[in-house]
This record gives sequence, structure tokens and C-alpha cells, in this order.
Amino acid sequence: MPKQPSSSATFADFALTAQSKSVRDALAKLLALTDFRYIGIWRFKDGMATAAVHFDRQDPTAIASGIVPQTATYCCYVRESGVPFKTPQALLDERLASHPARETVASYVGVPVMDSNGSIVGTLCHYDLVPRDVEQVDTKLMLLVASYLTMNNLVPPYPESTV
Repeated sequence: MPKQPSSSATFADFALTAQSKSVRDALAKLLALTDFRYIGIWRFKDGMATAAVHFDRQDPTAIASGIVPQTATYCCYVRESGVPFKTPQALLDERLASHPARETVASYVGVPVMDSNGSIVGTLCHYDLVPRDVEQVDTKLMLLVASYLTMNNLVPPYPESTV
């Protein structure tokens, strides 16, 4: 991979794109800094989870993900702990030995997304169907982005319907 821009330059570009275009376009720029396939803002509601914003590198026209039980995503670890969660290879990660997604979602990096009261309402995450180097993702930058989204009222609600 080419040399990455500084975190401050990347954050500034994210913020400008989120305000001038869309959060989805801004997330796509973050995804482009990695070799992960997906990035999303996942939301929780009534025990379920889905991406309120979704970007798929291989199919940029796909704007939605499926709705799944929140315990069927690695986002549940972020929600339960309140801290980032990473796995480069789910099948080798003992923490995921009985997790239902481990045979499908091979790699994941997620951080909490909070509301203005500090309650975790979702996650900002990179994920893929193949193992990936999770160290390529700047977790501090992701936390900054998640905070920015909250402070600027850019965290989208749980989608009422997905297509």
C-alpha cells in the first residue's frame, strides 16, 4: 500500500466530505486507505443490527446490508465492552470460537458510536470475508470519526427498512 496521509489530514478530508457530500462518501474514502471490503455504521434496535450506512468496495452501488440479530455481529463485542474490537482472522480467534459469524466474516475492526448522552448506539467498522491485517486500520482515527459524527449530528438512525 502507498504511504498513508497523516491522521489529521485524513480526518480533515473525512469531515469536509461528510459535510459537503455525504457520510457514505466520506466512509468510502476511509475504506480506500485499507484493503478491507466493507465499511459501515451499524445501528442496534430491539436486539437486531443493520448498517445505517454501508459501503462495499466490490459493489459500490449496494447501499444496504442485511438485518441480523445483534449477537450475530462482532459489533456486539464493541457494544458490550465500550471499546474497539479487532480480529484479523476470526477462525483463529479463541474469543470467537462459538460466534455465529466466524465462518463468514473473517476480519473486523470496530469502534463504538455514541449518542450525545454517551450511550452506545452502534459501531463504525471495517470488515471483510477474508482475513485482513487489522493494524492497517487507524483505530484512533476511527474513534475521532465516530466522535465527530456524534458531535455533528451525522449518526444516521436505524433504518426503518432496508432494500
